Amino acid sequence: MTQELSDFIQNLFSINNIPIHAVTLPCDDFDWLDHGLRCNILGDHRLTEICNAELKKLPSFTLHYFKDVFQCNYVVLRYSGEDEFLLAGPVLFENLTGARFEALFTRLNLPEILREPLQAYYYGLPVFTDQGSLETLFTLLANYLCGEGQYEVQRTSENDLDDWYHMYSNYLQVPDQPFQGIQYIEERYQVENELLQAVSKGNENQALELIARFNTITLPQRLPDALRDMKDYTITLNTLLRKSAEQAGVHPIHIDAYSNQNVQQIETITSLDQINQFRRKIVIGYCRMVNEYNLKGHSLPVQKIINYVSTDLTADLSLKAFASRLNINASYLSSLFKKEMGVPLTEYVNQHRIEHAQRLLLCTDLPTKSVAVQCGVSDMHYFSRLFKQIVGVTPKVFRESTSMADYYHLNQSAPSSGSADRTAREKSG
Repeated sequence: MTQELSDFIQNLFSINNIPIHAVTLPCDDFDWLDHGLRCNILGDHRLTEICNAELKKLPSFTLHYFKDVFQCNYVVLRYSGEDEFLLAGPVLFENLTGARFEALFTRLNLPEILREPLQAYYYGLPVFTDQGSLETLFTLLANYLCGEGQYEVQRTSENDLDDWYHMYSNYLQVPDQPFQGIQYIEERYQVENELLQAVSKGNENQALELIARFNTITLPQRLPDALRDMKDYTITLNTLLRKSAEQAGVHPIHIDAYSNQNVQQIETITSLDQINQFRRKIVIGYCRMVNEYNLKGHSLPVQKIINYVSTDLTADLSLKAFASRLNINASYLSSLFKKEMGVPLTEYVNQHRIEHAQRLLLCTDLPTKSVAVQCGVSDMHYFSRLFKQIVGVTPKVFRESTSMADYYHLNQSAPSSGSADRTAREKSG
């Protein structure tokens, strides 16, 4: 096969997100074929030996489709009389998530410690739901390389492949290091659990110590691309931390935006060195989110008010509106909120509106009137009086005389609505 033809085939299949490799036997390494599933996750190091032996048995000019016990699909094309092959896969024909994954995991009879690694493995595989189109693509390729109708088509069921791979639960080991694979996984799970507990308590120092330990643990490389593999591990970590913050009482409205932002930033990482630093960053972010928005110490009506205020400052945030929305007596709601938060509802709302106004004045070029509207105050004169009452100067003076650094230091030393929230929680706790 010419280099030009090889490049064309690679480009054709990469457009369809299908891994494909040209192989000449004997090949001294087939661990890339299943993206390291058997070697790195299951500890089974026989794949290279098995592939060399089984591929050698295929007749010349053969198009062979097979699916393994993990529901991963592969295609092998032996396109000449020589030991030359094109190998494509692994590809899924369905998303293996939820109940579908649980049924497969149970049927495979694998140890529980392999649940998350296997889930993450499936997450990284391409899904090609149109099986017929995939076969059409290979038919065209086989016709070109072998001659139209000059090749045999074979299909192998997963039951036949059980003879290749036997019981994977018996191969969870590293040669000369009995049970080391299990020890790595157990250590990782222990550190992860401790990390999640630290984050759920907002204990930033402890969480940073634990993420430093986590970053030193050897994680099995599941994909040929080491950077992609570490990105996937970090996305999984972000998901675990997200759930930890939710269990701590942080409303999903705060978690979702931060979690999605983290995934987007993970995809922009260009080196392995950046991975560990980014993991530290997201751990700090979730700890501070727990400390800022942990509402478990508040009654349900007060929790809802806090979340409404955090979500949309332009809405009607009056006591009357909240009482109607929550179907609670206004006088009772007013007393309840002040008891738990330490300040009246109106003062709490105004504080949040002016804090948001400060950020808009410093970070945007919006006219002051537009800033007022975005903070839920349509009356410009009232907005200016309220701003000066809380900040001490008018919006115009604040914008002209305050830098972002000044604003940051001011908010580190002076009480804010966030610190008021925390103080109220401490009192109620």
